[in-house]
Amino acid sequence: MQVSDRTISVTNYTLRTLIDELGTECQNVITLIHQLQLPDLSDRQKAEILAEFLSAAIHLNVHCGEDFQTLVAEEMTKLSDEDEED
Repeated sequence: MQVSDRTISVTNYTLRTLIDELGTECQNVITLIHQLQLPDLSDRQKAEILAEFLSAAIHLNVHCGEDFQTLVAEEMTKLSDEDEED
């Protein structure tokens, strides 16, 4: 089952959307890694895969920037402390 087939239980719509997009991009990276593991790739094939991999890595880097981190931190502050022991 793909990550996008499941509901993400966060209250902030923007964060939920960003997490969905992050999951999709991570799946793309895993696919590219599997492609790089294939035997007998030509140099042209490797170059195409690596170019896509670089693009995905840049997207992930930008995607997980300060705004995303702030949204995650804000979501965490909304969580209860009920699981903590006294």
